[in-house]
Amino acid sequence: MKQYKTAGREKLLSFLSRNPDRHFTAEEICLAVHGGEMGQSSVYRQLSELCANDIVRKFRDEETAKTRYQYVGENCDCRSHFHAKCLRCGKLEHIACGDSVEFAEHLFAEHGFSIDCGQSILYGVCARCRAKEVRA
Repeated sequence: MKQYKTAGREKLLSFLSRNPDRHFTAEEICLAVHGGEMGQSSVYRQLSELCANDIVRKFRDEETAKTRYQYVGENCDCRSHFHAKCLRCGKLEHIACGDSVEFAEHLFAEHGFSIDCGQSILYGVCARCRAKEVRA
């Protein structure tokens, strides 16, 4: 897919790459990047192109029933690992280790369940938030 280097696209990529551990709705991105001045249809087009090129990951947030987007960069294969979301701060992390693949293989071999790792989100509390709770 042809990638156009427009100022709007560069601002969008810059914003997302500075926040790789967070995820946003298209509306939140539009507001943060363009102050609401650029049309959402343009932001959706750019996000669609970035998703097609595996630079941005698109998923449905089951808590809010909204579509969310997260920067994964050009060298990340989200389809091969799990993701962990902190219930306190909202941080979304890639769990890119061999254990993800091993667990997915176990689920299939032992339980007949084929998991889509790229769409997986494990919910819990991150180490940083747990440390804050201990200090409080």
